[in-house]
Amino acid sequence: MSTDTYHAVTEYPVTDYECGARAGDQARLRRDIIVRAHDGTPTGEVHQAGEIWTVLQGSIEQPPVIWLCQPDGKSHIWSDDVDFLATFELLPRSQPSSNPSPSMHRHRPDEGQHVLGLD
Repeated sequence: MSTDTYHAVTEYPVTDYECGARAGDQARLRRDIIVRAHDGTPTGEVHQAGEIWTVLQGSIEQPPVIWLCQPDGKSHIWSDDVDFLATFELLPRSQPSSNPSPSMHRHRPDEGQHVLGLD
């Protein structure tokens, strides 16, 4: 039986993050990111500089993290600190979005899955 925990979006009340991002904001990757397995080995997947990710509503659980939607629709978390703004550029809020709604459902990363920005 899986130990993954799924939550409905209604359990994610955070809309404003400590780093200044807000749910619905668009964030552009500043540099390429090599996705790595939990043991540090590259998975072969690379997120390219310039990708646009969407900031989602977040959880009040600790540690503080930003919930994001990747361009492929997968949810992702990142530490809610200066590392986020060093890695992502927040786009002007008036720019239209082509990514999913900031209120989509998401789940916690699988056990053993490497979480970018939380190492």
